[in-house]
Amino acid sequence: MTPALFVQSTVIGLSIGSIYILMALGLTLMFGMMHIINFAHGAVYMLGAFVIYYVFFQWGAPYFAAFVVAMLLLGAFGYLVERSIYRPIKGGIEPTLVALLALTTLLQAAGYPVFGTLDKHVPPVFSGTRNVLGVMISVERLMIIPIAGVLVVSLYLFINRTRMGAAMRAIEQDKEAAALQGVNVNVVNGLAFAVGFALAAAAGALMAPIFKLDPMMGEQPLLKAFIIIILGGLGSIPGAILGGLILGLIDSIVATALGAEPAFLLSFVFIILLLLFRPTGLFGHAP
Repeated sequence: MTPALFVQSTVIGLSIGSIYILMALGLTLMFGMMHIINFAHGAVYMLGAFVIYYVFFQWGAPYFAAFVVAMLLLGAFGYLVERSIYRPIKGGIEPTLVALLALTTLLQAAGYPVFGTLDKHVPPVFSGTRNVLGVMISVERLMIIPIAGVLVVSLYLFINRTRMGAAMRAIEQDKEAAALQGVNVNVVNGLAFAVGFALAAAAGALMAPIFKLDPMMGEQPLLKAFIIIILGGLGSIPGAILGGLILGLIDSIVATALGAEPAFLLSFVFIILLLLFRPTGLFGHAP
């Protein structure tokens, strides 16, 4: 691999890693508070991309307006899912997992009659290229990194500097104790669903101008997000960020050097080796 190709694949890896981080943060936030794996995350990613297709491309709204609409719509959908699925089940882990898996299947199956069977494409939002260490990189790829960075920093400030964020951290540590201190657990759980779904929608909205759109497009990002939260440590936000960057760089650099299939396999080999030496992941703690 030439130095120029290495720089190019590293920058692309950072952009892919930024998408993985947004996906993984929503998953790890919900797991940390409610100990559930949201199987619907991939379908929400797909819906975020299709909101961009219709609101930005078909209806002519500015891209960033469509981006905000995607996050708000899917965030509201997340809150509705908490109210209509998670809360009636009373937080039962296994029934919730089955219900979210059923919701995923329903959304993907409904995608074909609603969006059509043909792949959709969104035109580029940011045109041109920029010189990065002597290598020309598309602005479309570069812009993913700062936008995702703003969302990650916003989430960090929200969790660590607001009363609602403090309530989330309290529930994560001890739900019963938090309730005794006056925290409305149902409202905070609903907000966690909304934030998690909004982050997945943001990931799909950022990737919409780069990849083709179809109802099954969320499966691979969902699988990657699962790998990341295990790699980083279940429920760990710093672990989700570091894990997303590592996996994004593996996907890009190894895929450039050896091909897509070896990169896909190497990510699994890497996590197996890591878990052999650190079963709780990079930032996880033993129960």
